[in-house]
Amino acid sequence: MDECQKLLMPEGILSKVLQQYEYRPAQLEMAEAVSNALSEKKTLLIEAATGTGKTWAYLIPAILSGQKVVVSTGTLTLQDQLCNKDLPFLSKTLPRPFSFCMMKGKSNYLCLHRFYESLRQSTFSGFGISSEMEKIQEWAMTTKSGDRSELTGLSEASQAWQEVSIKGESCLGGQCPEYSRCYLTRIKQEAAASDVVVVNHHLFFADLSLKNQGYGEILPHYHGVIFDEAHLLEEVATQFFGVSLSHHRVDDFVRDAESALRYGQKIDSACFEQCKLLVQYASQYFKFFSKGPERYRLRKADFTAEIQTAGFELIQSFKHFGRLIEKLELKSDAIKAISERIALILTDLALFVDEKEAVSDRVFWVEHRRSGVFLHASPLDVSDTLKERLFSGDRAVILTSATLSARENFEFIKSRLGISFADEKKLGTAFCYEKQALLYLPEHLPAPASEKFILEISKEIIQILNQSQGRAFILFTSWKNLEAVYQQIKDHVPYRLLKQGDQPKHALITLFKKEKSSVLLGTTSFWQGVDVEGEALSCVIIDKLPFASPGDPMTAARIEVLQEQQKDPFYHYQIPLAILSLRQGIGRLIRNSKDRGLIVILDHRITKKGYGKLFLDSLPPAPKTADFKQVVSFFKQYPS
Repeated sequence: MDECQKLLMPEGILSKVLQQYEYRPAQLEMAEAVSNALSEKKTLLIEAATGTGKTWAYLIPAILSGQKVVVSTGTLTLQDQLCNKDLPFLSKTLPRPFSFCMMKGKSNYLCLHRFYESLRQSTFSGFGISSEMEKIQEWAMTTKSGDRSELTGLSEASQAWQEVSIKGESCLGGQCPEYSRCYLTRIKQEAAASDVVVVNHHLFFADLSLKNQGYGEILPHYHGVIFDEAHLLEEVATQFFGVSLSHHRVDDFVRDAESALRYGQKIDSACFEQCKLLVQYASQYFKFFSKGPERYRLRKADFTAEIQTAGFELIQSFKHFGRLIEKLELKSDAIKAISERIALILTDLALFVDEKEAVSDRVFWVEHRRSGVFLHASPLDVSDTLKERLFSGDRAVILTSATLSARENFEFIKSRLGISFADEKKLGTAFCYEKQALLYLPEHLPAPASEKFILEISKEIIQILNQSQGRAFILFTSWKNLEAVYQQIKDHVPYRLLKQGDQPKHALITLFKKEKSSVLLGTTSFWQGVDVEGEALSCVIIDKLPFASPGDPMTAARIEVLQEQQKDPFYHYQIPLAILSLRQGIGRLIRNSKDRGLIVILDHRITKKGYGKLFLDSLPPAPKTADFKQVVSFFKQYPS
């Protein structure tokens, strides 16, 4: 009998260890497919509906294979679940002993070098930063992992954490005086010795990007990789195979340069003066991009002579600083690292400042964040890169998610990721949506483009929450809608409202589970990777069909390419992408066979537009209604 069967069958090992073990045929089918892909070094696409038990279905064959396997997740939440729950359990249960570890991106770890430098320089005098730094100091004295997830009470955008976390360019690597004590060094050593290494997609593609550029690697050599939440791969790969520039990046560089010049070095006033000029020239350059919408595309005509001049002055300022660094009599390891960073920044700056016609395979765009202005040069299509770097090797590559198919096949994701040949498998749901859920599709609400949309959906949300007694996720397609609805409902419902951004994601989820009647309002990151079972979550409300905005720079550029290819971008790109997103959002609700809940989509296009049928056909087979009376009856039937 196959080893997976010995474990997962009704009379298998797991059934004897777990009192309430539930045999799932789809789980065994998936485990066997994963086992086969690993042994034959194949690419496998496997859509496993919620309830399949897919984490065990890929972890067990990965462990039993005896190979070194990287498991990459789309969210830190799933990463934590694998390492704090699933793998510890399996290590005590499986007949084969194995080791495992978790690696997160550098920015999740405390940088001891930057931390000690900040203490020496006492730079934390801003409002709120001092108190945050005190929390970090207290925690730093006891932490063994240096992992930010241990810290509570810091906002997601904590400036204090930005100052003391490990950053890619500023990391000194083996030249750092704290290298032997570095948390990242320890994690890398642990990963090299582990059989299963759990990472997230951002770290995986950061590693792949470094290898692509010839700058070394982050992950140890591995035999196979399993991507959970694989529907996110294109988005993450696009980020890491592109280039980003910001005033923040220059500020980081200057701060680190001044620190390197100040310690272990004879003070050189010319270098410090040039640091001031770098900040000045960067400010002049980035101010040209500080106006406009939150995200907008840059075309050749947008790089005016004035902007080009400011960019050229910034380049010359960096070059001059590099020459000053070269003239220093003493060159510490930190100074050498600064010199290397100058070369990297100059290479990236040249992409934006060079007057040549914009490269046809890149999209140049601007993004406004709370922390400043970011310039991006993103690849228009990552399929060729991924085909060469990821899917053409001699190792197994397994992609799984509850949402990999659109229109009942895998062609969309295969085309986006450059997958030519793969085994494919779709596993049906183990849940009975006909009895466990109700899909409410109100048709009386105004269109999303209407000025009355926010006001009217807010009224509808208040009514729904009163029936569900809170216990709801309200998922939004934009921050703007989230804030607007929050303002409309906050004084009209007796339930605690938890709003994304007020606290880190994991802290909000913990509060939501703890406070039974609370309501969580979230945007993109809450549409996926969030697992709340039981009564705490009894309703998922979605404001709009999650179409990527045609005004978004990347979306607009990809639409243009499809139009040039004589393809309809709405049906070939925008609809499949939106279907995958909608399925993810709805998937938050029913997480086990006992869950009951209401799914609400407040966008009447799903029933009134011809393309709405494509969305409806992709949804779970729950009963559908436009009658609010049935919502009332549903919650009377399943009271809290």
